[in-house]
Amino acid sequence: MAERQLDLFTFLKDPIKDPISEAKPPRIADPSVRRKSADRGKMATYTLLSEVPFREHHRFYDQLVAEMKAHYGISIRKWRSSMSGVAYELHYNNGDVRRMISAPRPRSPVSVCIFMHEVGHHAVGFKKFRPRCLEEYHVWQWAFEQMRKRAIPVDLRVERHYRRSMYHYVRLAKKRGLKVLPPVLEQFQAWPG
Repeated sequence: MAERQLDLFTFLKDPIKDPISEAKPPRIADPSVRRKSADRGKMATYTLLSEVPFREHHRFYDQLVAEMKAHYGISIRKWRSSMSGVAYELHYNNGDVRRMISAPRPRSPVSVCIFMHEVGHHAVGFKKFRPRCLEEYHVWQWAFEQMRKRAIPVDLRVERHYRRSMYHYVRLAKKRGLKVLPPVLEQFQAWPG
């Protein structure tokens, strides 16, 4: 291999070519390969969490959020970092109603349950049950029913969160002067641990 002697004029006339910068990406000859990579961007629709590979759980949860927002006409005011939530309606003078929730982003059975509980307030309806702790009980039951329909496990952590929440609402109702506790709520009078 003979060495080239370079001077400024030779370099300008005949620049050295860099093989890396001039490399072109390989062409895909097989059209099925192109089709597979195009399909990768589409979100698969799942109805049950048990059908979903573990790596795809976030997609299932995102699909669940989109479904709930569309079906109940709600908007997410804020994704909370804590395991708590709130649901409310804004009523405008012209008769419009805006339904909103703040909840943790669904990523586990507990966060899904809290999210579904807040959606449940809009599904069941506000002030449908009296006292307020009875409304909370029915909203929790709605959330559990929706989770079971989608094969999202109602595990011990979900049960613990539910029992603590109900204990809080029963205690608050008694503090505000509730005289007669509905029989279904008597189980929540003691701290669940």
